[in-house]
Amino acid sequence: MLKSIPKSSITKRKFQVYKLWSTSESEYPAHFVSGSDPLYRSVRAKYYNNLDGNVINLFGPTKNPAEVSKERQLAEYIYVIDIDRNKLGERIKSKSVKLTTHQGDDLIDDGFGRLVNPIPTYNFTLLDLESGSLVIEQNSTEYVIDVESINLETKQAVLLFDGDADTYYLISIDFELGVIKFEAELDFEGLGLSVSSFGNVFYSDGIIVFNSGSESTIETYQLQYRSTQTIYETEVLVSVKAGEFNYSQNPSAVEVTLSGSYYFETTPITNVSPAKNVKIKEVLDIEQRRFYSGSIDSTKVGTWNDYYNSSSVDPTGSYLAPYITTIGLYDDNGDMVAVAKLPQPIKNLPDYDLNFLIRFDT
Repeated sequence: MLKSIPKSSITKRKFQVYKLWSTSESEYPAHFVSGSDPLYRSVRAKYYNNLDGNVINLFGPTKNPAEVSKERQLAEYIYVIDIDRNKLGERIKSKSVKLTTHQGDDLIDDGFGRLVNPIPTYNFTLLDLESGSLVIEQNSTEYVIDVESINLETKQAVLLFDGDADTYYLISIDFELGVIKFEAELDFEGLGLSVSSFGNVFYSDGIIVFNSGSESTIETYQLQYRSTQTIYETEVLVSVKAGEFNYSQNPSAVEVTLSGSYYFETTPITNVSPAKNVKIKEVLDIEQRRFYSGSIDSTKVGTWNDYYNSSSVDPTGSYLAPYITTIGLYDDNGDMVAVAKLPQPIKNLPDYDLNFLIRFDT
């Protein structure tokens, strides 16, 4: 027995799944290249040449296209990590990259393609507590911030820019390297300052570009990231109305009306089966028997007339009400495309509607 499923009962939706990967230089060696290397020129041409704010020519994500030249700085010497497409899926999931350098420093991507320290880090050229001045250098630009006070015991710093004062908490100050770290990112309106960037992540290509510096290298490294894959789920609502699919398939429970028969020659399969003629019976109609006679004692006759009175106290599943265990889905050509197995048989009572939700991934 077949039933057409309306298009309104079929829905498709997509969702993304992610897989966590852990790797190192043993699987993906970091290529150390400079301006004369073809790999360096290729990386520069694709990712670092179109930095004029034109989003049409810009490849890869950026937080602010107008400030892309600050977000992407290509050093003279770089490390390039190229992840295999088989372990990438469609792209690297943003904000999933964690790169541990040779020195043990942890770097993460900020979701916009920049490799940054999870602790907001800035390079400074001047920190004078007497004059109350902090000069942070970034991309050959110096940003001057007034220092109202710094308490080294509580690590509380009150900073001012253009008359606006904010309180920040220090993590550390390294005067030798000129590095200062805060618990939160410095955020002054009109300052245009961002945390120090160590490179870029290009999610769609699985490329990580790390700018080489005197204090940090990734000749050996540990890398974690999540690959992305889109899965499409099809959901089919199969409705069985009261009385539908309620005929037992037992030959003794149904009356079959044939319209005729014919012979069909099968296709031979080499070394399996030869061609042969198979008799095909054409079924005109299948009806449920109105009453049943015992095969041993023909005087014992049963009908469906007492079902409505006794179905509520039917513990054994009598009255030949079938159980649904499997649902098959067919295409317009009559070819089976999916089979759904129920976790437990469901009795198909003739006076109740049944709904089944079938889900499968593609």
